[in-house]
Amino acid sequence: MSKYIIYRVDHHDPAGIGKRRRRLNIWFAVVAILSAPTIIIIHNLFNIGIDEVIWILMLFLAGFYMFFHFKLKSENKKLKSIGDIEFTRTSIIKRIGDSFTETSYDYIDSVELQKHIPALTINESKSGFYTYILSLNFKDSHKENLIVSDLPSGKWQDLSITETIKTLKKLNSTRIKIL
Repeated sequence: MSKYIIYRVDHHDPAGIGKRRRRLNIWFAVVAILSAPTIIIIHNLFNIGIDEVIWILMLFLAGFYMFFHFKLKSENKKLKSIGDIEFTRTSIIKRIGDSFTETSYDYIDSVELQKHIPALTINESKSGFYTYILSLNFKDSHKENLIVSDLPSGKWQDLSITETIKTLKKLNSTRIKIL
């Protein structure tokens, strides 16, 4: 079906990175929403023309946005590719470094997909997130967490990881959760 890149996150809490990035996106939205009332308040308090206030605020917002955009972009580049994972009709093939593992869906109890790092631009993702946390729960009671990309690796593949997991849900009896 599709092949996706597996990333290594050099942080003690990989899920915490995603939470922090989602909070930053909320701050961007709050700043954008509060910009219109701020323009009106500054205009009324200082008797400055609305055009000047808009230009000043837009320069401030553009600088604020560009600073965080480049900072978050550099954080995305810090993610190191360590291998790939491929979903087929009968198994999951995982390659990490020199290690090669093929696991049949019969040995997997459940598959969970959780949103991780939000995408910065439209080109980085099809579903709005740059990476996802893929949890494989095996029938022998061990669990494996992988951070995978949203976009598939390869030229003509266009399924996001969420679409692949939804297709997998239709094809197999494995329990699948998308959080």
